[in-house]
Amino acid sequence: MKRLFIVFALLLALSACKKAATDNSAYLAQIGKDSNTIRAYLIANNIPIKKVGDTIGVYYQIINPGDIASLYSSSTLVTVGFSAKIVGAKDTLTYPSAYHPSFNLGSVIRGWRVGIPLIKKNGRIRLFLPSRYAYGSYDHDPPKIPANSCLDFDIQLFNVTN
Repeated sequence: MKRLFIVFALLLALSACKKAATDNSAYLAQIGKDSNTIRAYLIANNIPIKKVGDTIGVYYQIINPGDIASLYSSSTLVTVGFSAKIVGAKDTLTYPSAYHPSFNLGSVIRGWRVGIPLIKKNGRIRLFLPSRYAYGSYDHDPPKIPANSCLDFDIQLFNVTN
């Protein structure tokens, strides 16, 4: 009985390792695909960008750096206007132009947490996000954003409150 338990435990552990390796392979493949998609888009459209140094694959273009110095933390409330589109798509995922929502910086997608602090209040930034810095392997609705989509955000920062 004890041997049977040990064999079962070993089989369970080995099957978990195989699944983890498969999941990791898919994750790494998606990183490569996202990177190629974004770089090809930036080159094809001659978009001058910078890469966020402590990330893999997040690119940005500061359109207006802003004029009022801001401090950021995960509890910072940011009020923004934004548009978004899937990288390579022609259609913008529209949001009403008068719609200026406020979010706690810690509650937004990872790409925004990385990109918004690069500008000051009244600034504007364009973020090119790989899927893992956006909605990852999940569909997002509304608007309809398929899983593993790379996104192009144009964000105007109207207010920063700590």
